[in-house]
Amino acid sequence: MEQNRIYKARLDFYYKLIVIYFVFFALYVIMRGTFGRNEFTIVFHDPIIYITGLFILYTLLVLIVNAIRGKEIEFHTDRFIIKNRFGKREITFNEIISIRYSKERKRRTEVKSSVRRVAIKLKDRKKVLRIRLSEFYDERKLLAEFQKISKQ
Repeated sequence: MEQNRIYKARLDFYYKLIVIYFVFFALYVIMRGTFGRNEFTIVFHDPIIYITGLFILYTLLVLIVNAIRGKEIEFHTDRFIIKNRFGKREITFNEIISIRYSKERKRRTEVKSSVRRVAIKLKDRKKVLRIRLSEFYDERKLLAEFQKISKQ
C-alpha cells in the first residue's frame, strides 16, 4: 500500500500582514480623526490612509488568489506531484538529474529549516525547478523528503 505525503502551501503570512495593516490603519484613523460634540469625524483626504488601504486590498487579493490556487506537493514512492487547483506536474525520480540546496542560514528558531530553496534539475527542462520550502507547512519534513530523493 502506497502512502502519500501531502504538503500544503502556507497562507498564515498573509493573514498576519492583513491584521498588522488593519491595526495600523485603525490606529492612524483614530489619531487623525477629530472629536467634536458627541461625534467623531474621520479625515479621508490623507495619502497615508489611501496607501494603507491599498496595502490591505493588495494583500487581501494575494491571499484570495493563493487560497483559490491551493498549491501543494504530494510525494509517492517513485514520484512527486506539484499541483494546484488548475493543474499538476508529475515528476518521477528518474527525471531528476540533480538536487541542489540553497546556502544554509542561521535562524533564531529551530522550527524552520536551515535551507531556503531546493533547486531541481530535470532531464526535459532547461530551467531549474525551484521550490521555496518556507511556502509550505512542515518545512523540515519537506526538506527530509527532498534529501531522501537526492540520496536515491
